[in-house]
Amino acid sequence: MNRLLLAAAVAAGLSACATAGTAPGGLKDGTFTSFDCDGGDFQARWSAATDTVRVRTHHGAAELTPSKDGTSYSGDGFVLNLAGNDGISLSHGGKVVSKNCKRV
Repeated sequence: MNRLLLAAAVAAGLSACATAGTAPGGLKDGTFTSFDCDGGDFQARWSAATDTVRVRTHHGAAELTPSKDGTSYSGDGFVLNLAGNDGISLSHGGKVVSKNCKRV
């Protein structure tokens, strides 16, 4: 019986690892990363538990959810694009406020 419980616990742990997302844009789970950008700097933190990104800017802060294609996160008027002509970019209210962003 103990072996069966141990096997079930190991299987559950392995399946949780297999379904956990990978950090977008080089972000780290639970740690804010600073970005130096044309137009304005910002900070972002990814949460592996919720697969959301928290952004902090001089325009405010928001918790962003992933798009279906996985190339952007959005919420509360913010859109964080992880791929595109402007590299990593952040928009607010439909206007690009930070582009060509590099991790600091």
